[in-house]
Amino acid sequence: MKIFIKEKVKIMVAVLFLIVAAIMHTEFVLAKVNPASLPEIKNITVYDGEVRTVVKTRGNTFKDVLDSLSQPLRIHDTYWTSTEKLKDGAVLYVERSVPVTIIENDKEKIIYTTQQTVQGAVNDAGYDWRKMMPLEDGLSKVHENMKIHMVPYTARNVVREESVPAGYTMWYDSSLAPDEVVVIQEGTPERRRLEIEEFISDGKVIHESVFKVETLEAGVKGIARTGKRDGAVGWVTTMNATAYHPNDGGGDGITATGTKAGYGTVAVDPSVIPLGSKLYIPQYGEAIAADTGGAIVGHKIDLCMESYEECYQFGRRDVQVFINY
Repeated sequence: MKIFIKEKVKIMVAVLFLIVAAIMHTEFVLAKVNPASLPEIKNITVYDGEVRTVVKTRGNTFKDVLDSLSQPLRIHDTYWTSTEKLKDGAVLYVERSVPVTIIENDKEKIIYTTQQTVQGAVNDAGYDWRKMMPLEDGLSKVHENMKIHMVPYTARNVVREESVPAGYTMWYDSSLAPDEVVVIQEGTPERRRLEIEEFISDGKVIHESVFKVETLEAGVKGIARTGKRDGAVGWVTTMNATAYHPNDGGGDGITATGTKAGYGTVAVDPSVIPLGSKLYIPQYGEAIAADTGGAIVGHKIDLCMESYEECYQFGRRDVQVFINY
């Protein structure tokens, strides 16, 4: 009986020991995962190509962030960071490499590059830009599986004169068809001299670069009417014009906008031409729509003159009116 009791006591002690051990282990695990003991969460902005994401991490290095990306960093990919060490608010830029085929003397080789331009890619490939150049534009954007043709070249400087066609200030005219243009005043072309560096391969000019431009004769813009509103600086219409003197009707010479009337002041119907609009009238010159008049309704305007003689000489006539937007 005593032996049985001793064995029972041993078993109870063993069970008690296991319970105490389990409790201690649980407390240790809970202490280990206590949020207060974990590293702080850092918000890292990642730019992967055109995709921007914000990664939350408890990691300590940028490699931890890279390993968490949906598309891991490949062997030829590169990255750079806004800070030397990982910290909250840091920015990580991932540059993905693309395969590019370089062709030289009918031989092809594939390279992987993170460069954005053709010239950058061939520089990465080890080409000396002073001896070899791509037939493709060096500033053009690199894309996946692009083919770049490399050739040896020589360079020479040449001088060339050229004429630049005259530009035209376009004014919208609702009476014209959309594709119709009517020149009102011819422009004159610009003449200039160019100093150019030509790049030659196999006897042909493959590229050229202008490094100096000298204007020999300045051009003058012409004026034209167009039936297309896009690109027009304003609109043009035909109106019936009369002339008036600031003192007409015993007035005090003050306009409807509160300014003093004088040459360059035009009375308009505000529902047709907004007050304050800048105007150009070929037979009159530059003007401002600054006044109104009881008889000035619709497509009628009244031009202010400096003397009654000028008013009589002008009389009444149809004029083209250019109105700035």
